[in-house]
Amino acid sequence: MKLLVQYSAVMVIAGLFLMNTPYSYGQTISLEAETGLVWFSRNDVRIPNDGGTGFDMLEIIGSNAVPYYRLRLNIRLGDRHMIRALIAPLSKIGTGVFDKEVFFEETFFEAGVPIDGIYRFNTYRLTYRYIFYDSNNWILGAGVAALIRDAKIELIQLDRSDLNTDIGFVPLLHLYAERGFGTSFSLSFDAETLAGPQGRATDAALALNYRFSERWDASLGYRVLEGGADVDEVYNFSWINFAMAGLRVGF
Repeated sequence: MKLLVQYSAVMVIAGLFLMNTPYSYGQTISLEAETGLVWFSRNDVRIPNDGGTGFDMLEIIGSNAVPYYRLRLNIRLGDRHMIRALIAPLSKIGTGVFDKEVFFEETFFEAGVPIDGIYRFNTYRLTYRYIFYDSNNWILGAGVAALIRDAKIELIQLDRSDLNTDIGFVPLLHLYAERGFGTSFSLSFDAETLAGPQGRATDAALALNYRFSERWDASLGYRVLEGGADVDEVYNFSWINFAMAGLRVGF
């Protein structure tokens, strides 16, 4: 919690915007802030996977758009290497009803009775990128990322409640492509993804970037966060959409 408060203060100072700006803009260190609206297209839950009741979490938390933010610190090491650190809090709460009795974790929740729900998926990420092509208005890079997730699903109904929490590590592959147009505009694609028998994870963004000074860049775009797990304890898959705007400052 303290870490989130500290990064929130940095975000306010930085300007409450940003994301995905071109690597080739010469500063060694840059700070990005991304904000916008986030909404869910899918959030299927069954916990425990063997014996639990499958339900749509959107029946409780809804699919309406809510504000979000992300913060990123980029450190450039020479002409080919970059390291970035990301903090990406995400949570959604709401109230709804089930049309059937639901067994979740160790508790039965009644149909037709209002239920409060909380969905949280905070992520903290460290990414390494190697730029293997930087010519003819194109920048192409690839690398790896280490993600730590802090997830929670909680249901509360009258005199009963239950929750599932998960803190874990996920390795990801990183891909980056950018096409410049003139001296000020570029289109970038930034993705971190991995899939396996037990689940998958993808965080990908397409952004239009505008460089309006030597130190400052702005961007607009769309991000998708998709994936989940299908293991003995948990079944949960989500599709999350982001309409994003951002600002980057270089030092």
